[in-house]
Amino acid sequence: MLDARFGLDLGAVRLIEATGCTVLLVGLDFTVEAALTAAPFGYSRQQLVGGSLLRILHPDEQVAFVQTVQALVAAAAGLEDVSQSTLRATHRILLPAPAGVGGGVGGGGGGVAMRASAVDTAISMVQCPGQPPRLLFSSRYLLPDGSAAAAGAFRVYPARQVQVDAFVGS
Repeated sequence: MLDARFGLDLGAVRLIEATGCTVLLVGLDFTVEAALTAAPFGYSRQQLVGGSLLRILHPDEQVAFVQTVQALVAAAAGLEDVSQSTLRATHRILLPAPAGVGGGVGGGGGGVAMRASAVDTAISMVQCPGQPPRLLFSSRYLLPDGSAAAAGAFRVYPARQVQVDAFVGS
């Protein structure tokens, strides 16, 4: 589960889980280092930790997602405080296949049955003292899974209100 290197105690984890968000700590190579919430997107922590985050992203959006995160990392490279580097992205994730149905990422079946759901994700650069920079993904469902509106959902938005105001010209 979590250890002292992330500086989170059980109370902090319970607060994170109460937000209703899925929170993942991810290396710059997209390896999931920790799942800070139980059952992220319906997967067990064991199914995600140590694997690539890209395997649960919709294939049609992986390239755009990687390019967006790489741009965030590049923009943060010259900053003294990388925690100021945050953006929001609307994208699709692949959900595990229901029990008894083949397929699913890390699922129990061998088929290709898969559901996609649109999520809104805040992607932040984080760095603990003495640790390399990482990415913190905080996601919540945007649309009901399987919704037709989820098709082609990838979008990127500023993460802070002052940036949103500048973005829309207020």
